[in-house]
Amino acid sequence: MNFSEFKKNLQDNNIFTVYLIEGEDGYFREKSLEILKSALISEPSINLVNFSGEQLKDINEEGEFFASLSSFPFMSQKRMTVVTEFYPKQEVIKKIEKLYQEGSLESSVLAIVNEKENEPLKKLSNVCVVSCKKADNSTVSRWVKGTCERAGVKIELQTASLLAEYCLLDMVRVSTETEKLISYAIKKGEITKEDLDLMVYRDTEYKIYEMTDFIAKKNVGKAIEIIFELINKGEPPQKLLTSIYYYFRRLLHVAISSMDDVELSKAFGIKEFAVKKARQQSSYFKKISLKRAVDVLEDADYKFKSGKIDVDQAFYASLFRILLAE
Repeated sequence: MNFSEFKKNLQDNNIFTVYLIEGEDGYFREKSLEILKSALISEPSINLVNFSGEQLKDINEEGEFFASLSSFPFMSQKRMTVVTEFYPKQEVIKKIEKLYQEGSLESSVLAIVNEKENEPLKKLSNVCVVSCKKADNSTVSRWVKGTCERAGVKIELQTASLLAEYCLLDMVRVSTETEKLISYAIKKGEITKEDLDLMVYRDTEYKIYEMTDFIAKKNVGKAIEIIFELINKGEPPQKLLTSIYYYFRRLLHVAISSMDDVELSKAFGIKEFAVKKARQQSSYFKKISLKRAVDVLEDADYKFKSGKIDVDQAFYASLFRILLAE
């Protein structure tokens, strides 16, 4: 179930013995655990024990982890054992399963919080899997709009969507920027696009995406404007050259690949949202144009790293060759 379904499930008092909170979005993982603790335990100093997966590498049945699972709550509905980044071997999963199947742990809840998915843990009896994958733009936009409205501040859905893109759907950043915008606009009661442009720093990756969009549309002036904005904000040319090179290489691979978005996200090690954006943007270029851009950037990267030219020369020469290409 997703984050919203999980909250409703708890409100309906549907309690599981094991919660597997997993996914790449740290904000949803953290909030899910907070909600679970708030709903099930009181006196956390007594009824809550935290472990990390690193601590449990040499786990045994006589250790603190199994002792915590077997303990009873004190002045609380449940006792909770929380483990972060826990990817146990099959024999450990079997031991946990056996404890719960014996029926002696009805008041004990195990919460596992992982960034990566783990199929063996999903097979535990009475496990609730809470998916904390990166939300799509529509979900994040509605969250921003709802959060603002609850604070008494209006925001158009289109503006909320733009905020989500500025933050690359990273809910930790989205949450922080939303609170900042609410504080800024609380007196006038509305957040506008102008407020976003004034208050929210767009992620470097988003700026490179924006710059590439202008290149595709032959708007050289705007593309150069973004390049100088990044430089003026302290982005080193060496880092920018590498980032732009990798970005154009991603566009090329997306353009020529037969894999779908999910397969490409795994192959690149990036979010599916980023693949969708790359696919959309790559369609604005001819494949041969992307290949030439990659060759230009690769050549500049090689010449700089081999000491044939300095980084500024490599950066500006390669970018202007791409910008002024037919």
